[in-house]
Amino acid sequence: MILGESRTVTYIFTNTGTRDLNIEVVTACKCTDLVWTQEPVSPGAQGAIQAVFHSETMELGPLEKVIDIIANTNPIVVEARFTANILPKK
Repeated sequence: MILGESRTVTYIFTNTGTRDLNIEVVTACKCTDLVWTQEPVSPGAQGAIQAVFHSETMELGPLEKVIDIIANTNPIVVEARFTANILPKK
């Protein structure tokens, strides 16, 4: 992606547990805006986490970002990751 661009990644997940999944908090760096399913996700149902990554303040080159999802899961914190390669503006 070109320095200064924003990209969106959406993680669709299925609750494979036996009780409702309640996501309490989803966090990432200041360069990433997050929106996630707020209501409980029933067993077998799907939810989503959408991350909008803004590259304005990034250094050039490859990078990996981590999204922490805090929920009533075991372990309590689950990570999602995405990668990008920041290229110079033309």
